[in-house]
Amino acid sequence: MIDIHSHILPEIDDGARSLEEAVEMAEIAAADGIKQMVCTPHMFNGISNNPEPAEILDRVAAFQEKIAHTGLIVLPGNEVHITHELADQARANRVTKLNNKNYMLVEFPSMTIPVGADELFEGLTSNGVRPILVHPERNHRFQARPSLVTGFIEMGVYIQVTAMSVTGEFGPAAKSCADALLRHNCVHFLASDAHRSERRPPILSKGRTAAAEVIGEDKAARLVVNNPLAVVTGELVEPEPVIPWDSPEQKTRPSFFGRLFGSGH
Repeated sequence: MIDIHSHILPEIDDGARSLEEAVEMAEIAAADGIKQMVCTPHMFNGISNNPEPAEILDRVAAFQEKIAHTGLIVLPGNEVHITHELADQARANRVTKLNNKNYMLVEFPSMTIPVGADELFEGLTSNGVRPILVHPERNHRFQARPSLVTGFIEMGVYIQVTAMSVTGEFGPAAKSCADALLRHNCVHFLASDAHRSERRPPILSKGRTAAAEVIGEDKAARLVVNNPLAVVTGELVEPEPVIPWDSPEQKTRPSFFGRLFGSGH
């Protein structure tokens, strides 16, 4: 398995608090069957220090030496909080795309879908960046109306769900939303979003098993093996067509903003 979203790098954001904890996390990941893990420290979230790409590369290389005994391969990346300057920051190579290829993790605030998000995503895709929206199932707006992800997927945005959401460890609202997204082919990746060795560990196998109960073994495997492999090698992920939602806005196919701000599922 390949984990494209983790905060395993020590002492850089709100993830691993020490080298010792980060090494323990690497050992947990390897024991779980994870072969490669992208290190994705936060950017532009108002809390972290917004590490430069060169710093992330140096930290990943140094950390790889410390965990050689585990067999886990770590790769560079970022989790980028959405901002109005996002496309400009990407053009200026201010952010680290996953394994320095062409995919970027993008995070929304937990309570809202930012106005103008579609324009920001268009700015990325027009410059060859393939955005991945992380953990929408933990966002209150998507929990209320999971079908809202469809508009973003139609724009070329990929969707990553947290493994612990699928297992129910982030609560019933996240679990319900994650299952709905899975049933409608609106999930392209499962990732750990690991922050700690205990409370939020780097484990994918439980999420894969839970996802398989919803969509079957083959589809679940794509979310943790095939699709993440395409990301870290820079290949195109070709998602399956979205299964239409049983709601008026899906039957009449209104505009994206009609689905975003109108009523319905």
